Amino acid sequence: MSRGAEGAARVDIRGQEQAILGNREIEVARTYHALTKHSYASVRSSAHYLDWQNRPFPYKLYPEVAGLALPRDLSLARLPALEAVAADAEADSGGALTLEALTRILFCADGLTRRRRVGGEDYHFRAAPSAGALYPIEVYVAVGEAQGLEPGLYHFSPADLRLRGLRRGDWRSVIAHAAGGRRSLRRSRAIVLLSAIFWRSAWKYRARAYRYCLWDAGTMLANLLASATAEGFSTELVSAFSDSEIETLLGIDGEREGAMCLVALGDSGAEPISPAPSELTRLALDTIPLSAEEVSFPDLVRMHQASRLIGGEEIAAAADRAIATPHPELSAASALAAPAATRAGSGLGETILRRGSTRVFAREPMALADLAAILGASSRHPRADFPALSETYLIANAIDGLSPGAYYHRRATGEFVLLKPGNFRGEAGYLCLEQPLGADCSALLCYMADLERALDALGNRGYRDAHLEAGLHGGRAYLAAYALGHGATGLTFYDDDTTEFFSPPATGLSPLLMVALGVPRSRADEG
Repeated sequence: MSRGAEGAARVDIRGQEQAILGNREIEVARTYHALTKHSYASVRSSAHYLDWQNRPFPYKLYPEVAGLALPRDLSLARLPALEAVAADAEADSGGALTLEALTRILFCADGLTRRRRVGGEDYHFRAAPSAGALYPIEVYVAVGEAQGLEPGLYHFSPADLRLRGLRRGDWRSVIAHAAGGRRSLRRSRAIVLLSAIFWRSAWKYRARAYRYCLWDAGTMLANLLASATAEGFSTELVSAFSDSEIETLLGIDGEREGAMCLVALGDSGAEPISPAPSELTRLALDTIPLSAEEVSFPDLVRMHQASRLIGGEEIAAAADRAIATPHPELSAASALAAPAATRAGSGLGETILRRGSTRVFAREPMALADLAAILGASSRHPRADFPALSETYLIANAIDGLSPGAYYHRRATGEFVLLKPGNFRGEAGYLCLEQPLGADCSALLCYMADLERALDALGNRGYRDAHLEAGLHGGRAYLAAYALGHGATGLTFYDDDTTEFFSPPATGLSPLLMVALGVPRSRADEG
C-alpha cells in the first residue's frame, strides 16, 4: 500500500509491535474509540474530501478462478419477515442443505438486488444495508454437506452470483479448531465466514471505518440469520477464534482485509466424516485491485490487530463469557407496556428485495404497535458465543400512542420507559450529525453499550462484539420496519453529545449505532 494524503503508511503490526498489542491491552480500544469520536468541532475541522477518481471497486474478483454459476430462478422465503427476524432456528429441521437453499441464504445476505444512478454515480445495491453503500464485507463459505456442491472453501461473488472455489476439501474441522473446537462448527453443514476489506469503508470514513465495517457485518448477519431460519437451518454466531488461522485459510492478511465472524449453518447431527486436510498453506490467488491507490490508516489497523485472539487460552477466555449488564434504575410509574402486534407484515424475500435506505422522511406518525413489533423482533440477542452487550434508547418524534420524548426500551418486557418528555426533533437532528433524517423520522433508535465493562470482560475483542451486535440489531430493525411498510436508515452521531442527551441513565455508555424509523416521503426517496 502506498502513502496517502494524510501520510498514512501501511503498518506491519504483526512484526515489531505484536509483542505489545494483545487482546488484553485494552488501552488500545480506549484510545481508538476516543480518536474516532465525532464532535461538533471535529467534523468542521476535518480537511478530508472524497477522491471520486479513487473510489474503491465494490467487488472482490479472482480473475484466474472460474466461478460456479448459482441458480437464478429462486423463490425467496415467504415466511413473514417479522417471524424470521424474531426467532433464530435453534433446532435444525433435519433437511438437506441444497445448492438452491444455500444460494437463497447467500443472496439474502449479500445479493445484488438492483442498480441505480445517483448523483452521477453508479450504485449497486445489495440485500443488506451498508454505510455509504461501500460494501466492505466479503462472504466466504466452507461447505461440508450440501447437495449439488463439492465440499470446499468458496468465495461468494454477488456481482455475477457465483461461487468461486478457493480450496478443495472439507474445512469444517479446521475452522472449528481455530475456534477452540466449537461444537456447532464441527457439526455444521456449512460455515459462513465474513471478512472486511477496510479500504472500501476507510475511503470515506477513514480510521472510524472500523466501526462501520462491524456495523455492516452486523446488518448482513441480520439477513443471513433470518434467511437461514426461513430455510429451517439452525445457526450460531461465533466471534471467538484464532484470527491468524482463519486469515491463512481465507488467504487474507489481517491488515488490508480482516476476519469479522463465523456462522455455523445447520446441524448435521454428527462430526465430519471427511478428515481435515493435513496442512494449511496460505492461498496465493490474485485479485483485481480496488483502487489506483489504497490508503491504510494506522489507528484502524492497530485496533483490529490488538483485538486478535491467539491460542486456546485467549479463545476460551472470550467464548461464552457471561457479563452481568446492569440496567438503569428507572421508575416503574414511567413505563408503558408494549401493545401486541396487529399485523404480520410482508414475507422475508419480498422485504429484502424491497428494502432500501430512506433518504427523506415525511414527518408522519408511526403506530406504537408497529414500533413495539420492530423493537421486539430486532432486539433479541442471537444464539452466539458472546453475551448481550448493548441497550436500546430512543427519541420518539411522532408515535401514535406514545408521547414525544426520550425513552429507554426494556428488552425483557418490551416496555418503553420515559426518561424525559418533550419535542426533541431538533436534538435528534443535531445528534445524528445535523442530518434532517433524525429530525423528520418517527423514532430515532440509539444502541448504546458500556464499553468499559465489555473491555474488562472480553478484552479488545469486546469492542468488536459490541459493534457487531449493534449492527445486527440495526439490521433486524431495518427488516422489521420494511416488512411493516415503513422506512429506515442507519446514521452516525456526535458521540459524547449523544451520551449526555440520554443521561443520567446513559452515564458511562457509548453510542454504537443509530437507526431512524419512519414513513418515507415517497418511493423516490428510497435508496
